[in-house]
Amino acid sequence: MGKWKKHFAFYDISSQADNIKTFEGKRYDVHGLWAIDKDGHYEKLASIYYRIRTVKDKKFRTIAKRRNPKSELQQVI
Repeated sequence: MGKWKKHFAFYDISSQADNIKTFEGKRYDVHGLWAIDKDGHYEKLASIYYRIRTVKDKKFRTIAKRRNPKSELQQVI
């Protein structure tokens, strides 16, 4: 993978991410400040921010990752 760069903030997800995966294995599509799962259920991005493990862009490249639930979400370059 790439090098770890800097903290990936909440607002970075809403502006750069296309989909996210949590530590529980759930996948969500990102639409602004909302995360939508495959069944169409909405959750606020802020309510799941600390459960997010991987953030991917529109080309399905990993742009941010968290190694464990207690670490910071880091941008991958």
